[in-house]
Amino acid sequence: MNTRDIEYYVQIVKLKNFTKVAKYFEVSQPTVTYALQRLEKELGAVLITRDRSHHELLITPAGKQLFIHAQSILQEIKLAKAEITQLQKKKLRFGMPPIIGNEYFPKLSSYFINYQLMPQIDMIDGGSRDLYQMLHQGRIDLAILGSTQPIVDQKLEIKLLLEKRFMIIVSPSHPLATRKSLSFKELNDEQFVLLNEHYVHPTAFTKLAKQAHIEPSVVYQSNDLTILKSMIRENIGIGFLTEIAIRPEDRLVSIPLSDTIQPRFLISLVSRSQQLPTMLKEKVVEVIHEFMKTQK
Repeated sequence: MNTRDIEYYVQIVKLKNFTKVAKYFEVSQPTVTYALQRLEKELGAVLITRDRSHHELLITPAGKQLFIHAQSILQEIKLAKAEITQLQKKKLRFGMPPIIGNEYFPKLSSYFINYQLMPQIDMIDGGSRDLYQMLHQGRIDLAILGSTQPIVDQKLEIKLLLEKRFMIIVSPSHPLATRKSLSFKELNDEQFVLLNEHYVHPTAFTKLAKQAHIEPSVVYQSNDLTILKSMIRENIGIGFLTEIAIRPEDRLVSIPLSDTIQPRFLISLVSRSQQLPTMLKEKVVEVIHEFMKTQK
């Protein structure tokens, strides 16, 4: 089965127009037609029919089934090319979200330096959700991710490293600043400034709100943690962050939640399960585990 034929076929299904597909690939329309014919002959099934009364292409059940697999095939080929290219570079692309990185990377980097690994590591910054996608796409090789529940993914190898709490964050001048703990239900009348969908925090926030049967007001969302901390200090709103996001120099107050059931911020080491193990990757993983034992 010709890979190029599969690429043409996927676009035929998406665009439902041979002329547009030919233009997309900068080839002649007969080239696209012949590719479809080769696939149908090889599979012994009609994949696409033409509804001449409505001038449109119809995807048969066999065609729909092939489309599902074709997308996976092309993604795997793309992933294989990316991994082979990366093997030649002898570098490890390592992703870490800013919140986890700010807390742990300065200390972890000293371990990498001691083991002479630092020159072989390319650090990639991004929210946990973004890094998760980058792992699947083969754009990074290893990542430490935050999540609100254990990551379950057959294409990934996951090792839970640490478990942390989510906290309510307020300015020292806020009326809640003297509280030792809070139930989430007490916060119905508060205004929140939150991290956006690139992070896992909104998932935990929504879960707590539903659990408490309240609809807190969110006045601002951003992927910039520094801006959010400044807004909290100015009493524009209160925050909802994992405990490792706040440092003494932030001059903010962290208040634990008293809810019996509440989500946790899980920190996991994640890589692709089908990626060929290398000595570099195995050594980096070993050093990360050695470091994390000192953080529990």
